Amino acid sequence: MNKFTKARALCWGLLSSLALVACSNESATSVSDGTTEERNGFWNESYNLTAWNVMDGSEIKLENNKKALVGRVSLKKASAKGLARAGIVYDVSNPDGSPADLSQDGDGICIAYKSDFDVEIRLDTADYASSSVDKDVPFVSLNMKDSGNESRCASWEDFKMKKTTKTDGSDVVKKVRSVQLVFVGESGASGEFTIQRLTRYARWEMWWSKKDGDHVNTGFDEGDEGTSGKWSLFGDSTKAYIEFSYGEFEPTDGGYEGNVFFDESSSNPDVGLQFLVAGKSTKNGKEVIHSADVSEKWKGICIEYESMMDIEMQLVPENANENNILKLTFAKNDDENDMTLSADDDSKRVSHMETRCYQFADMSNSDDVLKKLTTVRLKFVKENNSGTEFTIKRISYLVPENLAVKDVGEYKDVKATESSDYKSGKSFLWDGSTDGDQVDLGISGATAGGVWTNTFELEDVFNYNFPDDVKYDADGNAIPSLVSKYHEFTMYVKTDEGTIDLDSIASIGFNTVSTNMEPADISAWGGFCIHYSTYNYIRIVIVIDYDANKYWYADVDYSDDKVWGKVSWDAFKNIDEESNEKIEDVLGKVARVQLQFLTDGENIIDKFGSYDQCGK
Repeated sequence: MNKFTKARALCWGLLSSLALVACSNESATSVSDGTTEERNGFWNESYNLTAWNVMDGSEIKLENNKKALVGRVSLKKASAKGLARAGIVYDVSNPDGSPADLSQDGDGICIAYKSDFDVEIRLDTADYASSSVDKDVPFVSLNMKDSGNESRCASWEDFKMKKTTKTDGSDVVKKVRSVQLVFVGESGASGEFTIQRLTRYARWEMWWSKKDGDHVNTGFDEGDEGTSGKWSLFGDSTKAYIEFSYGEFEPTDGGYEGNVFFDESSSNPDVGLQFLVAGKSTKNGKEVIHSADVSEKWKGICIEYESMMDIEMQLVPENANENNILKLTFAKNDDENDMTLSADDDSKRVSHMETRCYQFADMSNSDDVLKKLTTVRLKFVKENNSGTEFTIKRISYLVPENLAVKDVGEYKDVKATESSDYKSGKSFLWDGSTDGDQVDLGISGATAGGVWTNTFELEDVFNYNFPDDVKYDADGNAIPSLVSKYHEFTMYVKTDEGTIDLDSIASIGFNTVSTNMEPADISAWGGFCIHYSTYNYIRIVIVIDYDANKYWYADVDYSDDKVWGKVSWDAFKNIDEESNEKIEDVLGKVARVQLQFLTDGENIIDKFGSYDQCGK
């Protein structure tokens, strides 16, 4: 296993219960690679650990522990702002010393920990040997915590610098040389920390208030239409009830927002929101609530929220009783006495919105619940509250192996009825981090295809809005500059909607054979895989005759996080709705492949390949 592989393994699963070794400057210990099952397990990876190093000037004693990374910290001199820091660092650079791209393994970082100090997770692009606790690098700050089951998660965009807002974690994650854990407190203080896990944050968004309304996309639907994932209220309104900010039980773009009113005589009443995972059926007056086996898809669960009360998530299985409901506490993170004003708007209180997660591997007997899950409840806890306001903004589940895949169409083996002399191989994959503007399509005899280009901007029709430092070449193509600087397609498209004319649509694409637009038989690809995020949707197009505006298309829809879209030939539709052609009639004569952007919004694509390449 090379250094980079070990570095990535460390950052995305090193702190597992199966294998953990911590090293100070004076010692180094390693463990075996583990079994295949251990290496492939999302929450139980077991890799060689070379060293966590204590950062210069820090007084930290690290201990070997089979279940966690444990240490004792003594804080020395405080900085100008009155706080002292000490930290540990891990070198994630490649064997040749070049920086590592951590973005390929997830959308951010999750950490399960206990600490007597606040903790900063930091990303540094400089050589790890020169790392300093006082250096201004992108970081996220986490509060001291006395239990380790609940994870805190942060996306790369959450990593911010102290002195500038122009750079965040998304800017540096592709060129990281070290990951640091820094402990922050008063000068002279001492205390302990335990890190159970530091894992990749790979999530699948089930519900986001801004786009999903009153339905959670659970991925399961066995009941009557509309019953799966529909939000509802539960509880005894004589003991507690919710008053929503806008009067009605419906989410705003900001989430479900409201206040809980508790009857003073009730000790711990049931009150909250819930949804059915697989829905319910009503037949002959009898109601049946369906269960779903989510154990293979849901490896953890996350809430983005702020609340003055603890929120107890209850995962309710079939035939539930009080003893077999899985209960996860998402701790309160707001206080009605905190009147700190937002730096962005000094007329509003500072937001306490954050994402917290649980990993089911840490929960005993969680599989028994997850295999027959019926209901997810969010109960607002009366005890120990610091007010009664709350906002629930987003719910996601953690996915295995970072293979969040949106399937578009069912796979079928399609044989072209007409076939060009130019024939593709079975597979290809373009990776923006390594391939620049070139795509190795594997089409025999085609030596001039596979070069990404953009269609020319039409001032009154569409604009790409690439980053400011991207330059167009003499042919009006911005792609070479874009991918050399950003290693992906990233742009905010502004466009008039409704056109189907290829020349009037913002797009990026490549010819299959050459600029002469000869056709190729691409049927062996089986479809396409695309790793992307988009504000609305991205259209994948196979062009048969450019001048005649003859093409087929399939769409991958909205995703706030990068996911794989897996698009089979079965999903493609003819732009000419009057045509009787079938997909097998055109796959043998494809001249160009395009990614079209037909609505306003931000789009990011960093990988694109044949149907079998998702997750590569």
